[in-house]
Amino acid sequence: MRSFFTQLLRIQSTDEDDLRRGRTTIIVALIMIGLAILAIPISFLSDTAWSGITIISVGIISYIITIAVTRAGFVNLGGLILITFIVLPILSPIVINTSPTSPFTSPFYLILSLLVAGLTLRPALIWVVLAVNLVGLFLAWNIAGINLFANPIETSLEAAAVFLQIGAALFTFVGGKVTDGALQEARRLREAARQSAAQLAELNASLETQVAQRTAALQTALRDLEQRAAEQARLLAENEQQRQVIRELSVPVLPVRDTTLVMPLIGAIDTARLGNMQEHALEQIEQTGARELLIDVTGVPVIDTQVAKGLLQLVEAARLMGTRVMLAGIRPEVAQTLVSLGVDLSSIRTFSTLQAALAKRV
Repeated sequence: MRSFFTQLLRIQSTDEDDLRRGRTTIIVALIMIGLAILAIPISFLSDTAWSGITIISVGIISYIITIAVTRAGFVNLGGLILITFIVLPILSPIVINTSPTSPFTSPFYLILSLLVAGLTLRPALIWVVLAVNLVGLFLAWNIAGINLFANPIETSLEAAAVFLQIGAALFTFVGGKVTDGALQEARRLREAARQSAAQLAELNASLETQVAQRTAALQTALRDLEQRAAEQARLLAENEQQRQVIRELSVPVLPVRDTTLVMPLIGAIDTARLGNMQEHALEQIEQTGARELLIDVTGVPVIDTQVAKGLLQLVEAARLMGTRVMLAGIRPEVAQTLVSLGVDLSSIRTFSTLQAALAKRV
């Protein structure tokens, strides 16, 4: 049943106001059809039963036509048809003069058509319905042969019927305008909300895009940084290895016999190289278990007090490890420098050349 009414209230229109008025028109038409069906048994109680049934049948057919026209999208036309067949049954008793009071009581029922017009038509069309009601009312009175304003009572009833129509039309028009204004404001606010939601969605999408782009950029930068850090670590490791090789090459310790090591020194000896020399020599002594260490200073241009003290410290450290240190290759100018500086090398056995030292040890 619900699906039937849903389908019945479906109107071929996209305008929200037409959809609202069209649904109202269909509902009122259905109500009128129901009332007309209920009026059929009552019609058999009157003397003009068949004429009443005929009017009811025409009304039911007109209401069905109203529903069909409205569902096709002609909402205003459907509303006018509905109101027309509400007005005709009200004016008919005046024309046919079925009762002595109908010419003066029936016009008051025309207010129903104005109320229905306020629900089903645009506010401007309410004045059209009012004009039709007034024209139809005066025509009905004229056709029925009623003398207008014949006596004070009839005059007051006729004037009341007219002014009641005008007042009802005015109030219905104002109510319709207020309702239309409220609906337009609601539609405006809904459209503004829709636009705001669309803008918010667009901004959200833009923000998500920016976040995704910046995240991707940060990830790329992080990968680049990690690659650079890895490359830097690799370069530092290679540099350290090269420095280690350079240190070892700058102070080489060469085994010449099972228990004898030779350490030839070439070039100037600074503090850092002196420390490397001492460290490297002691490490080799520990690893090889050598008992003699020959230090060849033939390639050293200058031996100052600092270098001499370093050599003496190496001699003492090697002696503690059970190794005797010998010095070879002191040139005459180096010897004069050591004497002038007052360096005491008496604790170290010296040779003029490395060959002499090795020959002596044979």
